[in-house]
Amino acid sequence: MAHLHEGDCRAVLPTLAAGSVDSVVTDPPYPCIKRPYGYWTESPWFELMDVVVPECRRVLKPTRSAVFILQPNSERLGKMRLWLWEFVLKWGKEWGLVQDAYWWSVNAIPEAHSIQGKLMRPSVKWCVWLGTPHCYRNQLAVKWTESDENRKRRMTARAGRESHPSGHGMDRVRSTASGESGVTPYNVLPFACVGEEQSKSGGKHTAMTPLALTRWWVRYLTPPGGIVLDPFAGSGTTLLAAQQEGMRAVGIEQDAKHCDIIRARLATAGASNDLFAEAV
Repeated sequence: MAHLHEGDCRAVLPTLAAGSVDSVVTDPPYPCIKRPYGYWTESPWFELMDVVVPECRRVLKPTRSAVFILQPNSERLGKMRLWLWEFVLKWGKEWGLVQDAYWWSVNAIPEAHSIQGKLMRPSVKWCVWLGTPHCYRNQLAVKWTESDENRKRRMTARAGRESHPSGHGMDRVRSTASGESGVTPYNVLPFACVGEEQSKSGGKHTAMTPLALTRWWVRYLTPPGGIVLDPFAGSGTTLLAAQQEGMRAVGIEQDAKHCDIIRARLATAGASNDLFAEAV
């Protein structure tokens, strides 16, 4: 079941009950990037997030957490803007940074940074994970499948202790796999940008987050049957991810065209008839 509120999240969030959602997974707009739906310089962007983050914290249950997917950008080639680090520092102090985590867009193409500026190819976004040290997380739901190579080593008994250049040794029998439960995930999550399933389902948005990445965070942070909130719903990826993981979802989106995209995507995916739009 997905509930879509059409309106500005700064107006909608205060209408939601305190302690009513189990996780926040969202990809907010970034400052100093031109999009069809708006442009913020750093100062008004911080004013926006200074309302949104406390409201997300308020509507979350006490042992729950939030992930804000944010991409650093440059003032010019060779000079990064620092707004993202300022955001992490501010809310890490005021709320708590559970762990530093990142999304690696493994199919990022070369562009001005690498071609004109002779710099590295930008391909990593921060997943700013805010919450308390003991917030809920279900690691068993997001462990990776053990690699064929490691399984082969174990099955052929060529295990033993291996030494690495770092000076650490590793028992190949156990490796990073914990029995049958899988391999502990790294804090850098490799997902290709904008999966084929999104473009086919009508999710035409200028800044789409991969469905696979969103589903991963939904599984990790939300207890079974819980409620996921996305205050910047965009094309509805978080709502769709929540439904596919058997969760309930609440989305907020102020752009009417994007609300139409969300409804179309959820309808195509066989969403619940309980989807509604609420003008604010």
